[in-house]
Amino acid sequence: MRKKIVVFIVLAYLPALVAMFAGCAEEESYTPQISGTVLGLHHSGQTANVYRPAAISSYKSHSSYSSSGYTPKSRYKSNSSAPYGWIPSSSNEKRWKAVVIHHSGTDTGNVSSIDDYHRKNNGWDGIGYDFVIGNGSGCGNGQIDPTFRWIGQKVGAHCKTDNSNWANKDAIGICLIGNFDYSRPSGSQMTSLMKLIRFLSDRYNIPATRIYGHNSTPGHSTNTNCPGRNLSISYVKTNL
Repeated sequence: MRKKIVVFIVLAYLPALVAMFAGCAEEESYTPQISGTVLGLHHSGQTANVYRPAAISSYKSHSSYSSSGYTPKSRYKSNSSAPYGWIPSSSNEKRWKAVVIHHSGTDTGNVSSIDDYHRKNNGWDGIGYDFVIGNGSGCGNGQIDPTFRWIGQKVGAHCKTDNSNWANKDAIGICLIGNFDYSRPSGSQMTSLMKLIRFLSDRYNIPATRIYGHNSTPGHSTNTNCPGRNLSISYVKTNL
């Protein structure tokens, strides 16, 4: 009788166990969709203050960007709406034209781990993104870290396009830590993403029509799901 009960229990739970381990294997085999072109090998050891959200706030509509020509706002200073590391030096600030949003394709990470991956696996001069937004595993949940590319206003390595390489040259690359094919961005990540994009949109006159996910960037040449099916670019555009 006991043997029959044991056999019944094993058979009852076997499908769940198989599904669980298959899911883990599938997730571990996922390769981050990271691509780009670096025109020159340079590196900067500069660091910057990071933005850490005090709390998860509700999303607010924002439509104050201008459609007129670009005018650098050099009067900006370090404050709660524009943390120090977000404002490039006026001597080398570029005229950015778009934003491309990515996910890391990993459950954990930070600027250092992505920088290491891009150097060792891709042979680049460092992390390809301009900003990284943490998920609480590897760096703070919602923490925004500017990278050496943003500080130095360097060509990115985050979205390979046609021969013009326009997205790496002219678009700001923002990477959220996480795999959003399998999970969703945290509330803090979305709050921080909206805060950062609103700032960039105002500063560089970037309209909602020029905010893209990696896989919707015009001319992108990589077969990718990035930034994942659970990160809604339409939501970001609607809530500017």
